[in-house]
Amino acid sequence: MTGTVSYNGKPISIGSLVFVPVGGGPSAQGKVARDGSYEMGTFDEDDGVIPGNYKVMIVALTSSGGSGLPEDEVKANNEPVSVIPEWYGDLEKSGLLVTVTADKPNTIDFPLTDDKPKDPVTK
Repeated sequence: MTGTVSYNGKPISIGSLVFVPVGGGPSAQGKVARDGSYEMGTFDEDDGVIPGNYKVMIVALTSSGGSGLPEDEVKANNEPVSVIPEWYGDLEKSGLLVTVTADKPNTIDFPLTDDKPKDPVTK
């Protein structure tokens, strides 16, 4: 289970994704790499995602005034700042739904924008 995360047409270089199964079961997690790519894991970092339907949340935080790069440190006295709209970090507001299948490789890209979804976006 792989793909990319971009924001307004440019890859993001920090962040994490969480896939939460719609019908219950174990969630999957992944980290965004410097090039915007990600790989998901359920029990290990890269063992994939159990087939099914998932709600998705994506969080990408940097230090206030930071560049959005992985080396930005969030200082103890500074509030972290999201480099993408904050609704993507809320399962109920992100509008992101994915279906993972067992019979083919799953590559799902998330082209995020400033447009708040009105209805869930299924991939």
